[in-house]
Amino acid sequence: MTRERSRARMSGGSRWVTVASYGAVHEAELAAGILRAAGIPARLKSDHVGIFGPGFQGPTIRGVDVQVPSSSVTVARAALQVE
Repeated sequence: MTRERSRARMSGGSRWVTVASYGAVHEAELAAGILRAAGIPARLKSDHVGIFGPGFQGPTIRGVDVQVPSSSVTVARAALQVE
């Protein structure tokens, strides 16, 4: 099974949708934590590794997206209080 199929299965077959974007990794991690605590699957999407490597939690040039399954978009936006 491919990695993408495995992810789709975990999200109930829904596609992942960006519900919020943040300028720093730690902000996106906090938002994802709020969603996960509410029972909403969440993942971060960013192609920026940072000058200090993949564990870097500070600001990024391109930002970090918080994504949820498409079936959870409305409840996720409400949980994060974003429009």
